[in-house]
Amino acid sequence: MRYFTFTLVPLADRYFHPSLVAARQHPDITLEQMKYVNLFEDDTGVVLLGGRGDPEAAAEVLSSVDDVVDWELIPGNDEDGYYAYIHFVGREPAVGLLKLLDKFRLVLELPLRFTSEGYLRVTVIGSDDNIQQALRSVPDTIDAQATQMGEYNPDDGRAIAGLTNRQREVLEAAVEMGYYEVPRQATYEDIAEVCDCTVGTVGEHLNRIESQIIHSAMD
Repeated sequence: MRYFTFTLVPLADRYFHPSLVAARQHPDITLEQMKYVNLFEDDTGVVLLGGRGDPEAAAEVLSSVDDVVDWELIPGNDEDGYYAYIHFVGREPAVGLLKLLDKFRLVLELPLRFTSEGYLRVTVIGSDDNIQQALRSVPDTIDAQATQMGEYNPDDGRAIAGLTNRQREVLEAAVEMGYYEVPRQATYEDIAEVCDCTVGTVGEHLNRIESQIIHSAMD
């Protein structure tokens, strides 16, 4: 079995679904991950989104989108983090993308991650032939940009897959600036300046990241 990781970049301002368009455009909402998504036979679906920001803004957005049938906000562990359960009316290109999974017998690795630009980073698992056919069938309004591929190992914890976008940003800055080199080439203050956050936030994120990676290695 193979895995293929790619970034889905919407073209012509179509994006994936009206609810995500509204959330993406709101200045007080940051989309981080898609923990679950499923399409039903009637072309409605459910999705569990992880986000950050003002919950009142999220509630306002979800209440205003006609294609949202039902929704509920669920508090997250972080102070400004939350999840949104959404029952939605399927629209293109979301419906077309989800139907490719069934058509080509692919497994979608969850959660999906939103990039800082609001695109979706996706990993699918299946035979090399089926993956290639699915990629050739991606709707014209979506550009699938490959980032990684290889043999799939189900025992590979891939610890960083569970990081939020903000945690990834802090970790990437720490690595690039030499925080983990010996001797250490960067401080919390240096990383905080690059990531435009407080020193305490850098420490909190790096502690959580390191804890997650250590626990994953011990499992």
